[in-house]
Amino acid sequence: MVNYPYAHLQAPASSLPEPKRDILRSAQRVLAILNLIASTPGGLTARAVSSLLHLNISTCYHCLNTLAAAGYVERLPNGHYVLGPQIPYLNDAYLRTLSQDWPGPQSEEHRSALAVPTYQPAIQQRLRPILHSLSERCQEPAYLAAWRYGEVELQAIVEPAHAERIPGIYVGYRGQAHAHALGKVLLAYSSPEFVGDYLARHSLPRLTQRTIVERSLLREELHSVVRQGYSIDREELHTGTACLAAPVRDAQGRVIAAIALSFRCDLLSRRGEWLITQVVRAAYQASMELRLINRC
Repeated sequence: MVNYPYAHLQAPASSLPEPKRDILRSAQRVLAILNLIASTPGGLTARAVSSLLHLNISTCYHCLNTLAAAGYVERLPNGHYVLGPQIPYLNDAYLRTLSQDWPGPQSEEHRSALAVPTYQPAIQQRLRPILHSLSERCQEPAYLAAWRYGEVELQAIVEPAHAERIPGIYVGYRGQAHAHALGKVLLAYSSPEFVGDYLARHSLPRLTQRTIVERSLLREELHSVVRQGYSIDREELHTGTACLAAPVRDAQGRVIAAIALSFRCDLLSRRGEWLITQVVRAAYQASMELRLINRC
């Protein structure tokens, strides 16, 4: 069964959108097929891909053969196409970029106005044990995110074996900062100039009935985050899921990342205070770890 709960975010749409003038239609088809297959762990037949994307079956086969020849998909004996061996290579290459310095905006003036912090090398590796500890203690998925190229980017996910990941969320996921706890923490501790620029560049789509879509209400929410020292996402990104996040500071006291925990929304009423304590403590431990890195 194919399910795209986040089709409006990252997952492929059920049909191809109209291309812009400077977009290759053929490349757009190939990428749509690749995204569709990536969203279906069991793979899809060529006819299923053709039907879901409203593509001519011969065109579909041409695209699939092109992807298979390059190693991006492979055909199983049952006729289903799944992701191929080239995908892990791309993923590994992407993860290696996360250990590099994170460049901010191009111009010095813009960089100063946006106040976009950059990571030092290998920080996510240093903080991973803290995420593991948080996830193991709470038996829920733990996350690390920070600003990268002016967007909130998910840098690490640690989850217990039984945990069910939020649909559409993965390492490298960007955007929708208004709708999740990690994004709200990072926005809340950014400069007013950056927040204004971010809101000017982004719409605030309604992802669930609880998503904050009014800019004035979002600004009020960000002020509340700073007052209480943590952020709560109450089914704002995904129905039935809540998330808690707290800021991670560098040696200079600047918030450069956020740590979060996601869980079933009903746990807020039963274990909310304890979960908040665990997330805030983990963020504090991460901040202390960054101070040690700076001393080294």
